[in-house]
Amino acid sequence: MANNLLEINDLTVTYGDFKIITEVSFAMKPGEIVCIAGESGCGKSTLIKAVLGIKQLGAHIKKGSIVLDGRDITHLGVEERRQILGTQIGYVPQNTRGSFNNIRSYDVQYQEAMRSHNKKFNRVEAIKCFDRLNFPDSDKLLAYQPWEMSGGMNQRMAIALAVLLGPKLMLCDEATSVLDVTSQKEVIEELAKLRNELGWSILFITHNLGVASHIADKLGVMYAGRMVEYGDIRKVLDDPIHPYTRKLLAAIPGKDRKLPVGLEGRPPLDGAEWEGCNFVPRCEYCTDSCKTRPYKLQEIVPGHYASCTSGRSV
Repeated sequence: MANNLLEINDLTVTYGDFKIITEVSFAMKPGEIVCIAGESGCGKSTLIKAVLGIKQLGAHIKKGSIVLDGRDITHLGVEERRQILGTQIGYVPQNTRGSFNNIRSYDVQYQEAMRSHNKKFNRVEAIKCFDRLNFPDSDKLLAYQPWEMSGGMNQRMAIALAVLLGPKLMLCDEATSVLDVTSQKEVIEELAKLRNELGWSILFITHNLGVASHIADKLGVMYAGRMVEYGDIRKVLDDPIHPYTRKLLAAIPGKDRKLPVGLEGRPPLDGAEWEGCNFVPRCEYCTDSCKTRPYKLQEIVPGHYASCTSGRSV
């Protein structure tokens, strides 16, 4: 696909012989923010690890490809992979306390990170970056150690380091889930600002559709290892097609203080292995054919894809 920064093509990832995600496809243009949402265990973080090339617990790309800026990076060697991580692909994890050394100053750790990518660390540029992101006491931040700062501030320092390394694509794995509402808002606003100023593309993993609605251009909904709906954020949220997406939206608490409509049951652990629809046990619209009909993400209306239209007129 022309003019795409990232392309995920028919991606299937296994742990051993067990499928975790299967046949996932989507593309991102330069400067685009794509959110991937779904319940815990649906494969969101495995998708991020596949793009990063982290072979954790035996994760293996069984099928498909990952193309970054026209280059297939699916099976890069260790040294080739190291060269693009940080400088072309940035990463902000769920808990940045685990990525920083807790008892060493940011100054030292920023220097080490820049040096590992053959870049020179410039303190003046770092402070200018802090100022651009409206960090408090920006001229003093580098002297602090992570344990002295809040979770939100550690998250923001990780984002600032990514800015200095200059990647084209930023991967955020539940980057706001451990933060309070105020810190979430600050981090989201900073990411959106950096997208506008630097032209970043951001792949944002979240279970919070409220967060997605404030930052995303496009939204993908995953269920038990599969992408079940994908499209423009407003189309997916305002006119959801897949019954799972509709259930997710119904489960969001409203301002009217009424209890949300819960979704009974849990996703199947082996859902990515199923031949038919893996939402069948929780779907009120399923028929016998759903259990055997092969999974396929289809364009239902222009730019809006879903693997099922049950219970909805289109």
